Amino acid sequence: MTEAEKELLKKKIDEVVILELADGSRMLAQVLVVFDEGETPDMFCLEVEPTPSGYVQKGANGHSILLADIQGISLPPEEVPA
Repeated sequence: MTEAEKELLKKKIDEVVILELADGSRMLAQVLVVFDEGETPDMFCLEVEPTPSGYVQKGANGHSILLADIQGISLPPEEVPA
């Protein structure tokens, strides 16, 4: 992930982003917290899915993801700035 993407991630607390992970998978995630310090910088998020009334949590657990395991970040189509 680029420095610009890392800064975007930090600004999107409580918002939904698309995470592109090192294993090639993608996750629609609500960012809860980003720890960009120490030996293992990471983030905590909830996997979400879109519904007609907004996003809802998918599954019962949150995720802890190392920042090194995130290849890229993008915004869901309806949130792309003009």
